[in-house]
Amino acid sequence: MSTSHRLILSLAGMLVGASALAVQPPEPPVAPAPPAPQSKQINISMDSGDGFALVDGSRDSVTISGSDFDGKQIKQLKQSIKGQFLWFRDQGNSYVMQDAALLARVNAAWKPVRQLGEQMGGLGKQMGAHGTVMGELGSKMGAQGLAQAQVGTREAGQLQALGRQQQELGRKLGEASRRQAQATTDTSRRAAEREVERLQQQMEDAQDAMEDVNDRIASAQEREADKADALSRQMDERSKPMDSLGKQMGELGRQQEKASKAADKATRQVIAQALSEGKARLVR
Repeated sequence: MSTSHRLILSLAGMLVGASALAVQPPEPPVAPAPPAPQSKQINISMDSGDGFALVDGSRDSVTISGSDFDGKQIKQLKQSIKGQFLWFRDQGNSYVMQDAALLARVNAAWKPVRQLGEQMGGLGKQMGAHGTVMGELGSKMGAQGLAQAQVGTREAGQLQALGRQQQELGRKLGEASRRQAQATTDTSRRAAEREVERLQQQMEDAQDAMEDVNDRIASAQEREADKADALSRQMDERSKPMDSLGKQMGELGRQQEKASKAADKATRQVIAQALSEGKARLVR
């Protein structure tokens, strides 16, 4: 974090203490939370030049521009001055201006910036809501992937058992076939023949059982794949609004940057007029 950013955060803490800050634009919320009090508002611009702060103690609102400002002094003035005032630096000196007409011009200059910030805040909330749903879908997809990996675990054990059974039946069938071929009497030959037929039937039954297990595995995998596809489609649908909202957020950000520069310029023109007309008092 740069030094100027640390200074800005420090000033915000001095101005509103431990109260919740409604910084424009707000971060997209991670989870639903109670709304911040609407009366507290801080707008920060990092434009270069002498610093100024538009402070409204009645609404706990402050607009800050530049990096050359005195947070402690502004806090003290906020406690002693009722209503709105403009604090600013000029050639190393600090001034306060409370002229109503000039303050109205400053407020008008910063109004578009505040409005754009509110729009960005609304978009941020929408993106936060979509992000929460996408996070939940992602969790479900992870669980679904685990379920797919586990499909057929029990059936795989059955297949192994059936495979060992077929191997044993094959061995016995080979022995019975040899006895049948080597039989020297009709009785022994018929006995061996019946044994071969019995073992062949068992082999067929085991093969049918293996096919049934494979069918169950295929069906289960298909069901899990369908579930995964459905979740993937939901995720795709949820990502579309996020893309659109992101583009809107980017456009509003560009508009806000442009509006901030215009507001900063207008405010500095007011400051120059206040100094030339003696409408700003020096702060010792």
